[in-house]
Amino acid sequence: MAQGNNETLNPASKDDVLKGMHQMLKALQDKDSKTTAALNQADVPSELSTEERRQAAIKKLMDSIKNVEEESQPQGHAFHSREDAAGIIQSSFEANVMPELQGFSEGNPIVWIPAGIKGILEHLNGKFPFQKATKASRIEIPNKCKIALLGDWGADNDHAKNVAAQAMTYNPDYVIHLGDIYYSGSSSECETFLKNWPLKGEDGKPAKAKSFALNGNHEMYSLGKPYFTMVLPAFGQEASYFTLYNEHWQFQGLDTAYVPFSISGGCVDDRLKVQWDWLKQSITENPAKRNILLSHNQPVSAHLSELVAAQALMNEARQLLQETRLGAIYGWFFGHEHRCTVYRDDVTSALFRARLIGNGAIGHHPQEEAEPAKDESGAACAPWKWVNRRSFEDKGVVAISSFALLTIDEERIHVEYIDEDGVVGYEEAWLAGDQIGVGTKSS
Repeated sequence: MAQGNNETLNPASKDDVLKGMHQMLKALQDKDSKTTAALNQADVPSELSTEERRQAAIKKLMDSIKNVEEESQPQGHAFHSREDAAGIIQSSFEANVMPELQGFSEGNPIVWIPAGIKGILEHLNGKFPFQKATKASRIEIPNKCKIALLGDWGADNDHAKNVAAQAMTYNPDYVIHLGDIYYSGSSSECETFLKNWPLKGEDGKPAKAKSFALNGNHEMYSLGKPYFTMVLPAFGQEASYFTLYNEHWQFQGLDTAYVPFSISGGCVDDRLKVQWDWLKQSITENPAKRNILLSHNQPVSAHLSELVAAQALMNEARQLLQETRLGAIYGWFFGHEHRCTVYRDDVTSALFRARLIGNGAIGHHPQEEAEPAKDESGAACAPWKWVNRRSFEDKGVVAISSFALLTIDEERIHVEYIDEDGVVGYEEAWLAGDQIGVGTKSS
């Protein structure tokens, strides 16, 4: 971990992230020589002068500092900013994921500031191009198979490694990551993600056509470039959306991070219309199959702080049902919130079964609320029927991480929510002909 002024900066601490952002801002304002060199090395339009680059970085940092100051960090939660510049700086704190910094001396903020500045300035280039899927991304799977879903798993820590090891004890046929490679989906972080990936091929690399990765907001902090150019090729995956199907089911992997909380791109980016059309076509052309959506972002939430953004994706879900058919979405697994929650089907069943599995690696305090938060109307937040409240008491009451295992047996799917220590916290049976999933065990 990089240091500044003989002080260790912790990327999981909001105070330290802000401290680092202010150090970077001062280095830019003081026209430090290393900082100036970084400005000129950044991959941005060559016609921009050094001073124009400096002012662009200063403006971005000042805006980001204000946004980070307003972000909350619940007690006991590791800080994972929703602000792209902060995510880049968090990556920069970690010397082990920034090999280009090894030539600088320790004990100096210049160890991490140049890489952070280059990352921030490269946002002037815009996102990596959205990739269009072809029929090769519609993949047939057996009527009997196992799928492991890992949500927010892309952290190189013990929780992630425990989850991966537990998942592999069940010999899954497919493993799908629901997105978020921390802290900013940088090239080095994506390399580590691939190295740690649990499902290996004969060559020791991720098993192609068996491994899938959805896009997350943290991947987009690096404009999506390492995700699209490193992770997807390693998995043999041509786009950030896909369909796995068999005789009874369709699993629709979706990109809701390229444009945050959107499948279609809306009025923000019309490049995502190909994904929206893909999903609609897959549903309408296969009316006998039940659809299970997979995404990073959540369409519902029990927490007010997450609800506003979720409503945009829920509105798209309603639009999708209007343009296809009511009941077209059987269920939806998602991450983003670092919790594991089975929402009540009697509330969401008119649309879909909602399942949050975003506690794949990031340590935090276990959920304590007895009831979901409510807005002024008391109706907006989604109630749950089960929440994973387990924790490691001997580690400062750190919430346990987990994953979901789907055992598909023709028309039936047995869903297990399995913790990193092997405990099955909850399980339920989904049947293609049912309207409601039935929970069978909780701890």
